[in-house]
Amino acid sequence: MKKQTIEHAAERAGLELSPQTIEQIQLFIARLLEKNKVMNLTAITEEEEIADSHLLDSFMLLPYLQGDSIIDVGSGAGFPGMLVKLLRPQLKLVLLDSTKKRISFLEELIDELGLTQITAVHCRAEEVGHMPEYREKFDIAVARAVSSLDILLELCLPLVKVGGSFLAMKGKDDELKLAETGIPLLGAGKATADHYLLPGTDLQRSMVIVPKEKSTKQRYPRPFAAIKKSPL
Repeated sequence: MKKQTIEHAAERAGLELSPQTIEQIQLFIARLLEKNKVMNLTAITEEEEIADSHLLDSFMLLPYLQGDSIIDVGSGAGFPGMLVKLLRPQLKLVLLDSTKKRISFLEELIDELGLTQITAVHCRAEEVGHMPEYREKFDIAVARAVSSLDILLELCLPLVKVGGSFLAMKGKDDELKLAETGIPLLGAGKATADHYLLPGTDLQRSMVIVPKEKSTKQRYPRPFAAIKKSPL
């Protein structure tokens, strides 16, 4: 990916990247496209489309990040989590995905980039939500294009500490109506959504912000089959 393409995406998001960060992003995208030839990491392979749909979309998350610990639920190929780490190296980050091949790719990338305070974890979110080392340990849980909001709430809110937030990166529809029942059951406060176009495009996005106000009851998250069959 050309340096200018990365710089232009960053500029549209109001960011100025260091030469080192640009080089790291170039390496990230190069490795992603190489690996994508042998396994499905992304359906988006054209440079300009990657810049808009992956880079710029992930960059728009940065103003919403507070605290110093983040878990990216369903990280996939590393968007937004890997880009967040490259732009905010001081953050403690967990990349969570249920597909081993994706986690192996992320682990290789972390090693090659020499990153610290970042871990790629192969596990399902509903299982991690009951593990003491992860439950209510994060300032921010984020999920991008993973599932519907009512399902994501039960998977992600148990990971967020009281006073933190769950951020759901959505498209045109913020899906807030799906969240009305689950939010109070899971210990969250009033959810809000910011709507915007990705700068320089006609792509519509919603950033759903769900604050965690009290501890989630131990029975959540339920097994995924139950969550999917009967969302809160």
